[in-house]
Amino acid sequence: MSNYENSHDDDNPRYEPWLGVMASAFVPVTAALYLPPSYLTALIGIAAALFAAGLVMLRRQTSRRARDSRAVRPPSAGSRGRSRDRVPPEMEGAEP
Repeated sequence: MSNYENSHDDDNPRYEPWLGVMASAFVPVTAALYLPPSYLTALIGIAAALFAAGLVMLRRQTSRRARDSRAVRPPSAGSRGRSRDRVPPEMEGAEP
């Protein structure tokens, strides 16, 4: 059985806030094409700030989802309290 968890409900796409912020970074760049060159530096700075904010939002979402998936994941059937590093009792005194 697959452990894959589909995070979409009913296969509908969801809105990702970080993607909206990153996409909005193209608005100042497009505006810079039509406005006088004196606005170019400010508009490119705004676009870079929006893009960086989108990257930060993506990173925070990724780390939050990873943390949540680690907290909820049930133990696998084969790992019931056993450690891979633990030596079985019958092998404790044996030489390799």
